[in-house]
Formats: sequence, C-alpha cells, structure tokens
Amino acid sequence: MTKTGSNMRNAILLVGALVLAAACGGERAQPEASNAFKKSVEEPSPQVRQVADRDPQALQIGTIHAPDSEAYCSFTQAAHTFVYDDPSTWRFVFLGEDAGETPSARIMINEEELAFQPADRTKNDEGLETWRYRSDDRRILVELKVKEAESGPEYTNYTGTMAIIEPATTERMRIKGDCGV
Repeated sequence: MTKTGSNMRNAILLVGALVLAAACGGERAQPEASNAFKKSVEEPSPQVRQVADRDPQALQIGTIHAPDSEAYCSFTQAAHTFVYDDPSTWRFVFLGEDAGETPSARIMINEEELAFQPADRTKNDEGLETWRYRSDDRRILVELKVKEAESGPEYTNYTGTMAIIEPATTERMRIKGDCGV
C-alpha cells in the first residue's frame, strides 16, 4: 500500500470514529422530572399510589423479610426454601392474620409493605379456593388461588398462585404456605 493510500485509510477511520463518537456521546435526553418510576437500584422506589395511577403494569409483588412473624397464614414463592431455624429464609409474599386482626394481610408491592383487607373468598367443586384482598387505599386487588395440600389438627398447607388483578393483571407467581398455629 502506498503512503497516500495509508493516509487515506487513516483519514477514513478517523472520520468514522468521530461520527460514532458524535452519535453515541453528547447530551442525552433526560426523562421528565415528573417520571415517578425507579431509575436505578440506588434510588428509592416510587410511591405505589403513583405507579398504580401512571403505569399499573409496573406493579410487582415482592418479599417481606419477617423473621419475627407470628402470622396466622404465611406464603412464600413456591421455589423458596423456608427453614424454621434460619431467620434469613423467612421471606414471605403474603402474611395474613386471623379474622378480626388489623391489618388482615400484609403484602410487599414495589418495595412498600401495604395493608390489605379481605374482599371475598370462594371455593369451587374441585377444592380450589380463591382469596381476594384489597389494599387499604382501595387501589390494588390481589388474588390468591390455593388448594389444600396437607392438613393437621391445627394447620393447613396450601399450594397455588398469587397475582395482582387490579388495577391491572400481573403474571401469576407460584406460591406455597400454610395457615394455622
């Protein structure tokens, strides 16, 4: 290759690099200040009410770490391994109390623990129970579909699914848990 050809190739590579730098660098459009959605793990989560109003599909059920829980009903994700003697494994997606207790249930939604009250409870001919709980601010309805897996004199084990069904329906997560003492 000649010296002129080499200089031409270097000039083309330099121009290409400058075009790429201009396209990738510079000022980037920033989201509006009113955007309430979490931008990184370091930022606090937006208030659940704001997310429910702006983008109900962004609502997510999380886990509550409750090593001191004495809840009457407790459910974990089905794949979670719960060890009674290991408090670090006490991570629940649903904690429910006996009838008459306040709050009746606690569920983590977008990293905010919310209180829920029973909305309705049904059971079909195949033994599938549907439990619905509405958040105290009335914006979120969560549905558990559970079936008895095993029971004893003071407890009942369940398996099933759980999802937010209002203001929008989220993907169902598989759950397991029990109610009793």
